[in-house]
Amino acid sequence: MKPLKKLEDKIRKQMNFSAAPMLRSELLSNVLDEQEMIAKNKSAQHMPNIRRQIMKNTITRYVAAAVVVVAVLGLVKLIDGDSTSGVVWADVLTKVKASRGIIYRDWRTDVDDTSTDVSDYEISYLTPTQYRSEGFREGKPWMSMFDNRETRKRVVLVHFQKGYVLEDMKLTEQGNQKHANYQNPSWWVEMLMSCEYIKLKSKVIDGVLCEGIETTDLALASKDGPMVDRLVAQLWVSVETGYPVMFQGKFYGENSIKTTFDQFQWNVELGSSVFEPKIPEGYEQM
Repeated sequence: MKPLKKLEDKIRKQMNFSAAPMLRSELLSNVLDEQEMIAKNKSAQHMPNIRRQIMKNTITRYVAAAVVVVAVLGLVKLIDGDSTSGVVWADVLTKVKASRGIIYRDWRTDVDDTSTDVSDYEISYLTPTQYRSEGFREGKPWMSMFDNRETRKRVVLVHFQKGYVLEDMKLTEQGNQKHANYQNPSWWVEMLMSCEYIKLKSKVIDGVLCEGIETTDLALASKDGPMVDRLVAQLWVSVETGYPVMFQGKFYGENSIKTTFDQFQWNVELGSSVFEPKIPEGYEQM
């Protein structure tokens, strides 16, 4: 019989065994239950000695050895909660940048989660050239915004005042469209992943198993971002799809604010009709 070390190395090369994080606690519990059951059973010395019978067959003993090695490797995975990540972080940015369109929820409060004077939340639609947001307050439409980033034209519907605004989109000193980055979760993902960050323990968000990273690097807000004294930002990505599930940042400064993007739909086809503003009858220009 080949030495166990050589057999183990061979199995490692041929098999990639890892338990999904959601199964770890259940599997470990099963292992402990089996251990307790064995302890309660009869002593092994009174049981038939089948080891000699099994080892007579070469194929059978290799299979048995493989089962033992895989079980050991699997148990190591169970015990080691910080084992190899299910998220390929190098691919995350590539996926979000290639997304044709994004639908997501955007909501902001102060860092203590108390309400601000803006909408309770916004449902946003984004492509590389178009942006639309629908703001709600107390469950009712509050404000709608339509940005055409090719023509640099904006239409704002102020529902609570039954009015509308037509304006040119403002540019920053660098020639970029003002505030456009703030509204783009892909930009936040890119900025966070360019910062120094740490990996977080996996958790379930809205029924989705996620792995996360966190940064306190002020570089996150140094380019077209808010002026802050300190910050804490997290990005959570689905283990299954590799797409972000939530981005959340707390920015502390003169105007401390908490920003959250969640409820994502990535890589969706958004037709032009989604971005055509329709001014309701009776709305007056402001």
